Amino acid sequence: MAGIGFELRKVASLGSARGLFQASLSGIMIVAGPWLISILTILVFQQPVLGIPLEFRRLFVASTIYIYASSLIFSGGFHYIFTRILSDYIFRNEMNKAMGLTIRFLSLSTLVLIPAAWFLQKTFLNNPGISDIHKGSFILLFVVINHIWVLMLTASAIKKYNQLLLVYLTGMGSSLFFMKAAISWFNSSYLLLGYTMGQLLLMILLFFFLIKQMGYTKTLISKDFFHYIRRYRALFISGFFYYGALWIDKMIFWVYRGEVISGTGMKLYESYDIIVYLTNLMMIPGLVFFVIFSETEFYLSLKRFLDSLSRKPFKHIKTNQYILRKTTRFILQEQAALQGCVTLIFICVAWFRPEMRIHYPMVVVSSVNIMVLGLFLTVMNFLFYIEQYWHAFKGVIVFFCINTAGALLSPLCPFFSLPGVSTLTGCLAGLILMTLYLFISLRSLDRIIYTSITDARLKDIQEKNRK
Repeated sequence: MAGIGFELRKVASLGSARGLFQASLSGIMIVAGPWLISILTILVFQQPVLGIPLEFRRLFVASTIYIYASSLIFSGGFHYIFTRILSDYIFRNEMNKAMGLTIRFLSLSTLVLIPAAWFLQKTFLNNPGISDIHKGSFILLFVVINHIWVLMLTASAIKKYNQLLLVYLTGMGSSLFFMKAAISWFNSSYLLLGYTMGQLLLMILLFFFLIKQMGYTKTLISKDFFHYIRRYRALFISGFFYYGALWIDKMIFWVYRGEVISGTGMKLYESYDIIVYLTNLMMIPGLVFFVIFSETEFYLSLKRFLDSLSRKPFKHIKTNQYILRKTTRFILQEQAALQGCVTLIFICVAWFRPEMRIHYPMVVVSSVNIMVLGLFLTVMNFLFYIEQYWHAFKGVIVFFCINTAGALLSPLCPFFSLPGVSTLTGCLAGLILMTLYLFISLRSLDRIIYTSITDARLKDIQEKNRK
């Protein structure tokens, strides 16, 4: 799935400030489009100068957060399997079938997403005082956001980054426009509907852009999908636990320390939540660097090694294997250096902001956590590249369990009482474990690949004999 990263890398390597800016801006939209829109929207529309009543401001923020969190946790595993199948189609250069897979997945998932959204709405917004417009918008936005995640995955294979950038910017602008129009022409109860309309426009534009670029061939996925789930169980489960690990401590602190949003079943712990949203923006430079440089560099080294397995003498294979390990080490150092610089700058700037200095220990912990999380994502993706899914799953489950246990023990254990410490501890432990697995796997990758080929052939023979 390195796809568009190579195109952005060409632009960035031209050496001009314009090329670097264009590649960076496109990378930001591609890796963090809807997520960035949501955070910026939450921050902008919390400002009192916009004239939105405080209670409705909090209702809008809580609804948006709960939709994004639940959509990622609910669909994470399915998105990982979808990407696994999609990448196989793209590898075979069957772009029309890849788009057919996308359309089929969107159609079938809608049948599940609507009841899930209705259940969430009934759970959190079951109050006559909340307008039907807001409730309906809640359901629609949940479905739309899930579809945008899927379309973003498919879009990563497209080389038309300028057009993609325009699509994302249009979606962002339209969300803000419709929200402003909702406040000006109607009332605050239409605010979520305005945001949803902007995201719906983004989804439609993205959908038709992909159809035009990739074509379309009807694709049936039901049997394939379940086959992939069975074959890549660790990948499937990792998707749920990874997003669960990102959100579980926030949810626990909502229960322990959060304030109820009037008339709803939702809670927010605003002092921690706002810091989390702000520090999350720090990950964007690291994600862009990963898409443009880290992922493409790792892919090239891995491809060189894989090509040598069937064409080169054993000495050359071992040389390429050593280069792959050395390149991976260099990539992780560069990724850590970049994310570390961004973290240090943010921590320094936060000290001079009175509203952030009040919770400065929380800001520092959350900032360092984002640096570690950026490395966690990089290592996890590299393990996915070499199909060491169980190793990645072990790191994810360590992250989830330590974060959950730490947050639950926060009232009893002083170490975990500061929000963000449990996330940092779990993420760091998972990162160390996965990094060890990564370099152990790279050291014996030739044996792993030959063994997997043999196992695959044996399975094929067994299936033929059963038939």
